[in-house]
Amino acid sequence: MLDVHPPHEAAHTWKDFFIHIATIVVGLLIAVGLEQTVEFFHHRHQLREARTELAAERDLNRLILQQNIIYGTKIQNELGRDMAALRHRLADPHFSLDGQLHYEWFSLTTPDGEWQAVRQDNTLSLMPAEEVRKYAYRYEVLAGVMNAMEAFNTQIEAASAIARRAPASDLTPQDVQDLIAATSQAQGTLSLTQKFLGFERDYGLDDSVDYSFLNHPGPPGEPAVGLPNIP
Repeated sequence: MLDVHPPHEAAHTWKDFFIHIATIVVGLLIAVGLEQTVEFFHHRHQLREARTELAAERDLNRLILQQNIIYGTKIQNELGRDMAALRHRLADPHFSLDGQLHYEWFSLTTPDGEWQAVRQDNTLSLMPAEEVRKYAYRYEVLAGVMNAMEAFNTQIEAASAIARRAPASDLTPQDVQDLIAATSQAQGTLSLTQKFLGFERDYGLDDSVDYSFLNHPGPPGEPAVGLPNIP
């Protein structure tokens, strides 16, 4: 910031006094203007940098969602084979399940570090309100997708625990029934999760999607209504 120093000579007339005051005022205006100009360009740089980093995180999340869809398809196929083998065992107690049950799972988590960073500094205050709502909506939905995947992981672990109770050849009819129920539940949760994964990959992370519905919330105390206008 610039420092404004008044003249050292004392003002002897009203003219000198007003010149003195005008000099101080002009100096202050120049100082404030320069400071605001520097701050303006700093904010522009900060906002541009935040948008670049959020765009990079969006692209990374899109790739992660794609990988999770691939993993999910593979796991869903394995669950289908598990279900077929279990139903065969239920119909034929002599049918061996050894080596036929697979309850492995794998998934990647979508990062939100850049989003958390801009929330903690003052960058969000520099963005238009609609842009902030768009980012907030995206990351809230991504968090919901990750929670759904976590629920699926818990269910498939439960099925795996049942399968580990005894060698496949020693599973009781009740064990088989429990495995069928657990496998069916995991299949349903994974199917729903895959739909959300595909939607977010194709539309939720697309900047061309119209998020204007976020500006029209539902009645007080109720969540916003409507869906993005998908092109």
